[in-house]
Amino acid sequence: MTYRVIVLGLQRGPTPGNGADVLPRPDALPGEHSSWQHRVGDLHVEVRGSGAPLLVIHGNSGNLRFFDRNVPLLAEHRRVVAMDCRGQGRSARGTGPLTLSRMADDAARVIRALGAGTDAAPERFDVLGFSDGANVAILLAVRHPQLVRSLVLASGNLGVSGLRFGVRWGLRMLHLAAILTPGPARRRKLELLRLMLDSPGIGMRDLRRISAPTLVLAGQHDVIRRGHTRMLASSIPHARLLIVRGGSHTVLRDQAESVTPLVVDFLTS
Repeated sequence: MTYRVIVLGLQRGPTPGNGADVLPRPDALPGEHSSWQHRVGDLHVEVRGSGAPLLVIHGNSGNLRFFDRNVPLLAEHRRVVAMDCRGQGRSARGTGPLTLSRMADDAARVIRALGAGTDAAPERFDVLGFSDGANVAILLAVRHPQLVRSLVLASGNLGVSGLRFGVRWGLRMLHLAAILTPGPARRRKLELLRLMLDSPGIGMRDLRRISAPTLVLAGQHDVIRRGHTRMLASSIPHARLLIVRGGSHTVLRDQAESVTPLVVDFLTS
């Protein structure tokens, strides 16, 4: 298995699907690509642009607005489907456990609902995931490989050991504070923190089973350990590795004008 390392600076060298309710997004600006809101079961989804479909999945405690600087650039080349993960943003939590595997199954439902294929021959999506969203994307590729055309994994990790020591310590302190803090928001805080502290359930065998072309992306100063990111890239067959010079954990958003075109280049290569 091989992978390629690219280090760069700031310079760069809708139709409703099966059972999905659809409404125009009220804040779409004149001159923008058409943008639509959907409900797929409990999930809030927005779609913008046209062309081959790209599903984007945000990180822990976030929402689809994380990609606001990326979507206009991506939508010039793709039909971008942005989802709020279960229990976050405008998506309902529902009943039962809140897990990354369940969110991966949610993503599969979104693809089947909004894709142009059939149940027997579903349309495959490119998938871009950030942080916990990258872990959801991996689980989607493992659990539903027939739905994934390619993967872009931005700052993902296979467990808390993949985080820098100070970040791990900080998360554990936040978890302890949430346990000791009464109030109606306590359960939600604990659930979301546990998603970062507990193993997402991805093993080396799962990574080796991924057949979709994959780009692993992280910032030079990411909260994910550099060695962990390299291990992730080397464990997925033929994955490419992109480390963005000067970038933080949110480099995908912070350097959107520089990084997004490279993502597009990968998706079209």
